[in-house]
Amino acid sequence: MKKRIFFLALACAMLFSVIAACGESETPATRDFVQPPAGNWDTPYDTPVRILAVAPEGSNWYFAEGDSVNNNPWTRLYKDVLNIEVEFEWTTVDGYAERLNAAIVAGNLPDVFALPYSDVDPRLFGELQSAGLLLDLTDALAQYASPRIRNHQVVDPLTIQGYTVNGRIYGIPRYYYGQIDQPWHMWVRKDWYEAEGSPEIKTVADLENLAKAFMANHGAAYGIAVDENLQWLFRTAPMFDAYVGNIHNNEYFWRDDGTGRLKPGIAFPEFQTALENWARWYADGLISPEFMLMEEWGRGKEDLLSGRVGIQCWWQWWGWYSGPDIVAQQNEDAYFIPLNLPHTSGSRPANGQVFYPNIGVIVASAEFNNPAALMKVISLLDHMMFSPDTPMTMDDLAEYIEEGREHAMTAAFQVIDPQADMIQYKHVLHALETGDTSELFTAGMMFKYNDSRAWIDNKEPHGLGAFLQMGFNGSAYARSQHLFDNNWIMRTAMWGPPPAEFAQAGSTGDIIMEEVMQIIMGNKPASDWPSILEQWYAQGGQIKEDAVNQHFR
Repeated sequence: MKKRIFFLALACAMLFSVIAACGESETPATRDFVQPPAGNWDTPYDTPVRILAVAPEGSNWYFAEGDSVNNNPWTRLYKDVLNIEVEFEWTTVDGYAERLNAAIVAGNLPDVFALPYSDVDPRLFGELQSAGLLLDLTDALAQYASPRIRNHQVVDPLTIQGYTVNGRIYGIPRYYYGQIDQPWHMWVRKDWYEAEGSPEIKTVADLENLAKAFMANHGAAYGIAVDENLQWLFRTAPMFDAYVGNIHNNEYFWRDDGTGRLKPGIAFPEFQTALENWARWYADGLISPEFMLMEEWGRGKEDLLSGRVGIQCWWQWWGWYSGPDIVAQQNEDAYFIPLNLPHTSGSRPANGQVFYPNIGVIVASAEFNNPAALMKVISLLDHMMFSPDTPMTMDDLAEYIEEGREHAMTAAFQVIDPQADMIQYKHVLHALETGDTSELFTAGMMFKYNDSRAWIDNKEPHGLGAFLQMGFNGSAYARSQHLFDNNWIMRTAMWGPPPAEFAQAGSTGDIIMEEVMQIIMGNKPASDWPSILEQWYAQGGQIKEDAVNQHFR
């Protein structure tokens, strides 16, 4: 493996700090403006700089003996390499949004904080920026962030636009691990599938025949898993050229209707076709008659583990979700393997559906004096976790990543490489195929490689997640990569957080969920859908569609 120059530099920096401590007392870190040093992003400050932050983590942090929130491997790294002291004013797992809002009302914003997309109202960014409470980060990003961080705007030029106002950047997207994560697959039980001769599943009819075979020959009570929020069912919609969002969360999938108008997937005629097929599945017993009572983490999952169903549409991380449990309850060949979603044409797989993936944004208070320091910390984290220029062994990284520290302790500062999982997949698969591990340059790569080997060599259940995700040519990521390579991808047109106008629309998803269930169960015909859609528009849908067209067209 390449020489670890970065860690030599770190050791030298630590030695220098020890020598300095033997002379006069170290200069206290300051929050006042400090002139950034000339040189690359990793050039340390001459005068110690202090950043006060908050984080949406806390009680699940794991510390070695003597360590704490403000004294741990990561905070010491920032200090030793960059001469930047990071102090957390508070951290919390629960109630982060409420705690942050209280700080806003009190006029006591921390220097740096993250707005997690899933936990904090996405509109909060716009409210803070319009009130003049956020710092313009444009120049600091251009001058003091590493080339890798700046390059994310080339890989994904759209995401940062959601945090750009009048050409100025007020937030650094945290991005995502890769669009390769997004397409769902049809997961089928391996031992049953092989017993049926591993048939090619090219058409929807092929899938239905497999489900019937599992019921007839292997004791499955029904064919295809569906749960009460219908997400597993909605994600099969691309088989019929329909694209549906997470309706139970009032989230829709938006695309051009051919006239330049953006509409939700439920407004296209293909969605009615999907409804007709789902109703037929219900009538034929291919989905459980009790699906409306089946919670994802309860009865829905238990039916998978107990052998009541052998097909499920799900994420690429199925191997962590159910893999070890089903092996424990059934046998080591009872786990599910991924297949591409079939398409009605049979000529190609269904398109992979890609939603807006950004997981949040890093912002700074308008009163923060040292945005260059923020860029340096962000760049250092990226360098440690994603850069090929810092190859390291698991021993090198152990103190930084043990017990998930790399997630909890970096939540306020970490920008994720939006190509991380695609790059990881290619390197891990190459290592598994050749035995050459010299190019596994991140902790994630080494973790996924070791776990895959644990399953391949010893059938250790904890290794199933990585193995099914990226450990062989038919893995979930291999199938997703095939979709991307052939441009069989449909991306949502709403590439950003929901517009502020959505708040006026209310809970439009309730209308859809109730009516879809009635159609699936045969209580209403699918031909009623146009009139149901009119109700949706009248009760808030029109507000949403108009807002999407205003902000994203």
